[in-house]
Amino acid sequence: MRKSFIALIFLAFCSMLIAQQALNNDSVIKLVKAGLSDDLIVTTINASPGTYDTSANGLIALKTAGASDKVVSAIVIKASAPVATVPIPSPPPVAEPSAPGQVTPSPGAPGLLAKKPRVFLQSVSHGNQQNAARDQSMEMSKDFEKDCPQVRITLNQQMADYTVALNHIEVGFSRDNQFQIANKDGDLISKTKEGGSIDSGVKKACALILADWAK
Repeated sequence: MRKSFIALIFLAFCSMLIAQQALNNDSVIKLVKAGLSDDLIVTTINASPGTYDTSANGLIALKTAGASDKVVSAIVIKASAPVATVPIPSPPPVAEPSAPGQVTPSPGAPGLLAKKPRVFLQSVSHGNQQNAARDQSMEMSKDFEKDCPQVRITLNQQMADYTVALNHIEVGFSRDNQFQIANKDGDLISKTKEGGSIDSGVKKACALILADWAK
């Protein structure tokens, strides 16, 4: 019991030291090989500065080293997050007197919002179950809002930076989901993914989109 308690304290202390240092792909691989849990590694990635290689080769190296999809997604999201900068305050503009009846617009900052990739969702369903008739793009939209807030869902395909296409098949107790992700030019940035739930497919699509957007 005493040895276990000492080990937990040592592990927490190591995590604090790591959190103070900049991480990279090699650092994360060391954490994976040390046997740390996915939750602890993801927490460390989110709490620490880091420089990551999110290219195709970099992501493949992480998976080959044993990193889970959850850890790889955390790295991609961390790498694509904009670096926070402290704006230099500028002197307030001198307000000119407005003419009678003229409304002076209040200053706003819509242009300061960080640009997010726009994603258009489309789906088709096949099967003999009642749920097969549902519009699964709404399910995808809900999962994107929950698992991938770094993108913006749009209903205008012409304005979209990416398109996520789902082919949902539901026959009896058997279900299958095929995903394809294309960029603005219509070129696929992933191979067709089969199997798994819609939620897991959305998480993988999120990681691929953010990795491509970061380029």
